[in-house]
Amino acid sequence: MPLFLFVLLLSCQRPSSYCYAFGTPAGKFHHSSSSGASLAVGTATGLGSCGENTMASSSNDQDRHSPAAASDQFRIGYMSDVEGHWDYFLESVQRSNVIDWEEADCTPPIKKKENEIKFKRLILRPNTHFIYGGDTVDKGPGDIRLVRSLVSLKKRYPERVHLLVGNRDLNKIRLPSELSESDMKRDIEDIPKPFWDRNAKSLKEYLEDVRAKEAADGISGGASLEKLNTKQQRLRYILKHTLGCPDTFEFRREEIQILTEIYGEYPPKLETHDFTPIGGFDEPSSDITDEEVVDSFLYEISDAEGSLRQYLNLSQIAAIVGNTIFVHGAIDSLTMKFVPSLGTKFEVPTLPPPPFAAPYEAIRTDGRIIENVHEWVESLNNYLKQGLKDFSHRPQWNDERTSRGGEGLLAIQNRPSMWGRSVVCNSYADGGVVSTDDAEQKRQQALLTAQEQLDPLAFEGIASNVMDPAPAQWLLKHGIQRIVVGHKPTGDCPAVLSSKYTGVEIVAVDTSFSHRKDLHESENIGMKRFGENRGEAIAMVEIAGKDALSNWLETSGVLACGTEYSNEFPILSSSDGNKEKGDHHLGRKLSNGWWVKVAVPPNYHLCRGSGRFIEYDIRSMKDVMNDLIM
Repeated sequence: MPLFLFVLLLSCQRPSSYCYAFGTPAGKFHHSSSSGASLAVGTATGLGSCGENTMASSSNDQDRHSPAAASDQFRIGYMSDVEGHWDYFLESVQRSNVIDWEEADCTPPIKKKENEIKFKRLILRPNTHFIYGGDTVDKGPGDIRLVRSLVSLKKRYPERVHLLVGNRDLNKIRLPSELSESDMKRDIEDIPKPFWDRNAKSLKEYLEDVRAKEAADGISGGASLEKLNTKQQRLRYILKHTLGCPDTFEFRREEIQILTEIYGEYPPKLETHDFTPIGGFDEPSSDITDEEVVDSFLYEISDAEGSLRQYLNLSQIAAIVGNTIFVHGAIDSLTMKFVPSLGTKFEVPTLPPPPFAAPYEAIRTDGRIIENVHEWVESLNNYLKQGLKDFSHRPQWNDERTSRGGEGLLAIQNRPSMWGRSVVCNSYADGGVVSTDDAEQKRQQALLTAQEQLDPLAFEGIASNVMDPAPAQWLLKHGIQRIVVGHKPTGDCPAVLSSKYTGVEIVAVDTSFSHRKDLHESENIGMKRFGENRGEAIAMVEIAGKDALSNWLETSGVLACGTEYSNEFPILSSSDGNKEKGDHHLGRKLSNGWWVKVAVPPNYHLCRGSGRFIEYDIRSMKDVMNDLIM
């Protein structure tokens, strides 16, 4: 049996009794029933805006889980890119057939009265695995609770829970050095723009905008840029113009308010970290200063007890469970077999690019080529561990400001630093689907530009080629038949490439930008219940079957228009399996660029697009079957 597969056939024992509990959030931080179960919004009868009957999910556990979940059937649960959105996470857990909440019989030290708040912690069901695909923070007031919940689960089920790193997790390693006292003393003009974004503003330009706004609002009388250059404004600049999350500072303030209301202090005591508090508080009223928000960001990534620091210490870059491999970004001809050197800098690379015709065959001084998939995964995960040790030993810049700990981890989450070879940040999705002609043209042009003009920024924003036979053949050679990723938005449901094309099924899921602005507000049943960008949609991805080597993909959830769906894909197996099982039309391409994404009998829901522009259509199953390209 290949290395690492031994962990995949393990069965699960329920953990011994422990003190934990659960409830639901209140006020503006929740959309839930009084019983504590978040409900999918829909209409039990009538026609939804997608043109079919919509269904509301039940708050009853038996109703909300599939029939297979009642047995000890092998199952893998996958979530990714929740990005701190607590409400989305709560409903995802409620819908899961793999993880659940278990209530406590005691209460940790809290400020609130015992009958005002409850606690739970996540548990893993028998004969299951759970993978969180990365990106835990930045887009909602719930990131600390989310991360602590996942860390607690991993600690109690270390062999069957896999936490992957995303770019939003790794890039926080920058903060201790870039918010250090020595960096704050540097001249504003010396703080560089993000090298990977030619359109980003510099710190000086940002502070000039802040000064102009304050003057317009009558807040200040034209304060100097040096006076405005505080740690608070520096962090706001980093979040907005280098990490693409302008609301994160205020989301963190809200999160600290919630935790302070519950525990009476922030950060809470160590003995509370294993518990997830939900419910029992109104809109937080605690005053949290800008300085406390900055301190929180530094504490959570730097302190040994910090939530994000613990998450990174327990995480992986890649994980294999049976015939399925999980990464945050993509496995393509650029990333396959490649493990970068830990000395790789988070900067424009000084070495020339690899030969893009077959980079996985090139001998390089900036990394290694590893032929065996399982050894490649082990080496990538060791790369992460060594990078975190480096960060621990030297979180600040050296005296010359040419090096800092964890530099290699910042590089692997940045495509230009890696000459496009980032398994964390490369991506498949484009226009809500896994492949478009436009994306392939842009990819080819990027390779040409990178090679001829020695421009690593050419790789920003391009999509990997899902039809490339090279990575598929490599994975199949080692028993891998499915890739599951997150990272890049896929519309309002997962984007899948059928295994009929290359032999490898590719599953991409990230609904962080799924709200359909083409629908009239009266047709948007959920009224953006998961926020301005997520809208109504929620997507679940699970893998079920006989065991880790013979199984099928299941996708379910709610589309942006409020329609519920639940689909099974064809079985993937080391043996022939049941060739009749599953819907063989899902994940396949039609004429004019349409892809079959979801089945809601008697129709299929289709998508096509380019970049973040997505078109949606509904066709009868008969019409789709007559229009399949392959």
